[in-house]
Amino acid sequence: MEVRKPVRLSLARQVLDEMEKQLRHGVWKVGEKIPPEPELVRNFGVSRNTIREAVQSLIHAGVLEARPGDGTYVRASDRFAVALDSRLRASELTKILEARLALEKEIARLAAQHRSSADLTRLEQLLERRNHCGNDGAAADLEFHTAVAAATHNPILAELYDSIARHLRAVMQAWLAENPCNSEEIAAHNRLLEAIRNADPAAAEEATCRIVAFDQSVLSS
Repeated sequence: MEVRKPVRLSLARQVLDEMEKQLRHGVWKVGEKIPPEPELVRNFGVSRNTIREAVQSLIHAGVLEARPGDGTYVRASDRFAVALDSRLRASELTKILEARLALEKEIARLAAQHRSSADLTRLEQLLERRNHCGNDGAAADLEFHTAVAAATHNPILAELYDSIARHLRAVMQAWLAENPCNSEEIAAHNRLLEAIRNADPAAAEEATCRIVAFDQSVLSS
């Protein structure tokens, strides 16, 4: 049997791997600017050329975005997020909503089982903001549901939800601009938080089904 000899990674590859770790762990968040080149050179202790090679690799992968005269920004947390976003853009809205329902039902159940007191405090604050949403209603709604996903303490589920939710945000924003939050939707969100507070997975799933069904009815129309 042929045995492959171990290959020593180049400096650029080592820096690239470390940068991807920073992205996955949220040190550099989506939408934010990464440190400027001189700072990266100091932090990693390598040459400018090595930093540029690693950064260019992430730009070509769609993880980073260079904005001339401004800096380099984070577009996605990793290459998987880029691939998933591409898949979502090529998919029908109805299929995305079906996938969201399946994912959110399990997220609600796990959040009810694993939420911490800190999670509850954050969810209460975000729901209060979400229920009094104005023109930025889609962002407030997304932030609340992202926090529910985080309350599962399962980073894989949280990342999957974040990708789907960000994809739907533009559609939701357009609808909410003409249709402010209504009492039915607010009540369903209140029931979801109450179920999570009471550690009741079944009730959390039921509330989530009502929320997603409402969204499906308005976003698919």
